[in-house]
Amino acid sequence: MAATYYAQIRKWPWPKLVDDTLRAAENHALDIRDGNPPECMEGCDKNGHIGSSYLGSVMSIYPSGKFWMPWTTNQTADDEDRDSRWHTALDRAADKFGGWIESGEGDPTDLYFCRYWPLDELAVE
Repeated sequence: MAATYYAQIRKWPWPKLVDDTLRAAENHALDIRDGNPPECMEGCDKNGHIGSSYLGSVMSIYPSGKFWMPWTTNQTADDEDRDSRWHTALDRAADKFGGWIESGEGDPTDLYFCRYWPLDELAVE
């Protein structure tokens, strides 16, 4: 029997993804402290920052390999069902590691694992 989508996604290197979000949040906090504030992501505040880690493109990690749009003609009901179940499993795994999934701002086919880090958990002085 094939592994469930959730079991497949849980095999990803989640500890590294979490660590990458921590490093990104620390770098963001350091930039702000050094007077070079980048545009802050929604959810960043004086108490903490959001870090993100790139997961990949929808076309490379979704089961169908397709990015669905309402006018798409090559998307089947089976594609939509599998992709929906896969994304639900991805959300569940991200939640287990204290984060969430977001699409890219410049390219909505890019997927990121994001996590909020309170300032007292960041290694910034």
